[in-house]
Amino acid sequence: MDWTRKISSSLDKISEWSIYLIIFCLPFGKSIVEICIVTALVSLVLKRMLAKENIISENDQANMFLYLLLATSLLSLINSQYLNLSIRAFFSKSLKFAALFLAAREIINTRQKLNNFIIMASISCVIILLDGFIQYFITHVDLLHSYTAFKYRADITGPSFPTASFPFQNDFAAWIIIFIFPVAAFALWAKTGLWNKMFLIALLAGLLYSLILTRVRGAWIGFLAALTFLSIIKLKKIGAVLIIGFILGALFINREMTSAIFSIASDRQSMVKNGLEILKKHPIIGNGINTFFVEYKEIRKDSDRGKRGSYAHNCFLQMACDIGIIGLSFFLAFVAALLIKAFRSLKNIKDPLLYSLTLGLALGIIAFLLHSAVDTNLYSLPLAALFWLSAGILMAAVKMAEAGE
Repeated sequence: MDWTRKISSSLDKISEWSIYLIIFCLPFGKSIVEICIVTALVSLVLKRMLAKENIISENDQANMFLYLLLATSLLSLINSQYLNLSIRAFFSKSLKFAALFLAAREIINTRQKLNNFIIMASISCVIILLDGFIQYFITHVDLLHSYTAFKYRADITGPSFPTASFPFQNDFAAWIIIFIFPVAAFALWAKTGLWNKMFLIALLAGLLYSLILTRVRGAWIGFLAALTFLSIIKLKKIGAVLIIGFILGALFINREMTSAIFSIASDRQSMVKNGLEILKKHPIIGNGINTFFVEYKEIRKDSDRGKRGSYAHNCFLQMACDIGIIGLSFFLAFVAALLIKAFRSLKNIKDPLLYSLTLGLALGIIAFLLHSAVDTNLYSLPLAALFWLSAGILMAAVKMAEAGE
């Protein structure tokens, strides 16, 4: 019937624009992002129910491991000493981010939708980069949230770090390394006009320069590792040069410089040590989802014991503490399934846009997760949403390539 088609079309548009708004508002609009995640999922479910279709059209290995991850998160509630906190976190974080991944891969199902998504992501990227440059070079305050450049004070001429619309430069760097690889891939391999190519090169230069200005070692390690991986699989001669350069650097680099690059601050060492103590309590299924922060407050041995909690600044350790080694294993299996499927599909993708997006997002996810091993990326709402959205778009691109879209 006509009214059924009209309602279905309207729901499709609502879900589609919800995804566009998520990628556009991610760096500065937490409330908008949360509303749009719920809106996208509800619209998708209603549309599929109206058409009497399966809500999730494809259940591959990645989806299977995601369901097991959610089940393990629920199982961890058995050990939670803060049950209300854990139950709220399951629905407001775990289930919400899983829904974002599933909704993104289902909703962005045509070339036109993917093009629109890329346009919205590009506009958001330009805005955030400009905000970061204005903050760093001119105002020392970002224009979207009034965040000051990190460590900047008007009476000190020493270095500051751009944060753009994020509270810390670490978050800004994590956002950059998700974006930088797709932009680089588009600039190198996507077939586009001269002006678009120049825009992509300028955008890539802005992202790279901003990453340098943040001076976040974890992000740089993730970036260089992903770049080396790209060089090995795609540009073998460059990969060989990079590996030789790293070996020579390890042999001849000044020891003091090495210490400055790879040293771990004493507070981070304490976080890891305390995190391992928390993990020992319930290593198999964890202490309960979202309990690490409050558990840390009680287990720390300094003057802030019982007063201040903390994140682990190692997302994998914190995840193991919350949902156990089993839960962490399912998360890593989910990531592995995504990346294996993406890299296997590259051999058969003929479309330059889909090829560039698949390769770029896969590399961005690798860099992001390596950075997450020394930071809090997966426990920051905007960055966690960016990870799960990127994973969903990656699977959407692979699915389109397989279908010949």
